[in-house]
Amino acid sequence: MFVLALIHTFPFIVFNIWKGQMVEKWNTSVVYWTGVATLIPQAYLTFMSLPSIRNRYYEFFKATHFLVALLFLLFFFFHCDFRLTSWDYFVAGGAIYLFSLFAAWTRTHLINGRHSATIDLLPCGFVRVRIPTIMSWRPGQHVFIRFLSPQLGLHCLTAHPFTICSLSHDPDKVGKASEIVFYVKPRHGITARLAKIAAKSPVFSQTVLLEGPYGGISDTATPAEFDTVLVVAGGSGGGFSLAIVEEALRVYGNMPDLQQCNIQVVFATRNKEVAEWYREEIEDRVSMYDVPDKRISVSIHDTSVEHAEKPMSAPRDRGPSNEITDEIEPALSEKGSGAAATDQHMSTVVHGPRPDLPHIINTATSTGSHRIAIFACGPASMLHDVRNAAAEAQKRALRGGAEVYLHTESFSW
Repeated sequence: MFVLALIHTFPFIVFNIWKGQMVEKWNTSVVYWTGVATLIPQAYLTFMSLPSIRNRYYEFFKATHFLVALLFLLFFFFHCDFRLTSWDYFVAGGAIYLFSLFAAWTRTHLINGRHSATIDLLPCGFVRVRIPTIMSWRPGQHVFIRFLSPQLGLHCLTAHPFTICSLSHDPDKVGKASEIVFYVKPRHGITARLAKIAAKSPVFSQTVLLEGPYGGISDTATPAEFDTVLVVAGGSGGGFSLAIVEEALRVYGNMPDLQQCNIQVVFATRNKEVAEWYREEIEDRVSMYDVPDKRISVSIHDTSVEHAEKPMSAPRDRGPSNEITDEIEPALSEKGSGAAATDQHMSTVVHGPRPDLPHIINTATSTGSHRIAIFACGPASMLHDVRNAAAEAQKRALRGGAEVYLHTESFSW
């Protein structure tokens, strides 16, 4: 749009300079100076929206783009000067936009209503937000949260998107309301403010408004439709994966044994506390559902430099070693039980390099599965590897290989 605006502008400038009437047009016609006044905020919005700039100065951009966008619309309105009924389109567009705002306001205040959120800081550094609610949602969906607290300053005036990391349940069946859970990695802005408050108050409550849920996984991509569900996550993207894994466990737990399918989880992090947090969360969910342990594979990759140089858990009969090792421990649900080792679900913690995602996806799509669903959430480099590997697997589907469904979620908004 910005490029088209420049293409639209340059001919008028060149022509009027050639005719020697540029200054006269500027002084006598509202179209010319309002055109420049429109281009300036448009240029700001365009260049500040570039990912490399926006991600680095996100809070500043978020705070200023409202005013800049308003200036753009205002000067653009006067610049059009009702040529070819252009103002009719402004009125129609404004009416649609205001209707969407009214619909969102109605859903937030009158349907969803106010909620009480319990917020605490986990040992791994994540902020956990728990909100009891009667709302329903699908795995992978997100909501916009508005924290009604003066402690958050101006952040309480805006809504912020967070991905739901828990499953929705029927209150009549479980006897209590569902709980929306978020795991948030503190960065800047409101997440940093929440972490700071949570560090001072171990557990505190805030009144919140919820708008949504939105997005999520397609209704046609339920785990029951696939032979294998492969979940790949990295860092704070692990929160997204928890709901996906639990949904697969719930669906497969209600299926006959012969129809049950495989669940493979691959998680990578550079923080050992995050790796331990993820293993506990996964194992808590595995223990809740009746799914054969042989159907579940969980591989957690701790890529921290500390672990790469010195493994946490080395064999006792060896001296100090700098080799990369794997640590395998039984799930929490199996510790202390008398089950045979071959029947136990095992969580593999790998201390060392990042997981070889192309190899993992190639193996998963080449082991007899007819349909495989891949869900991924993590850094851009991780999603790039997953998409490329899924594309290669999809090519093999044309030659009779496994059908591949891919759903990815990005950190950025």
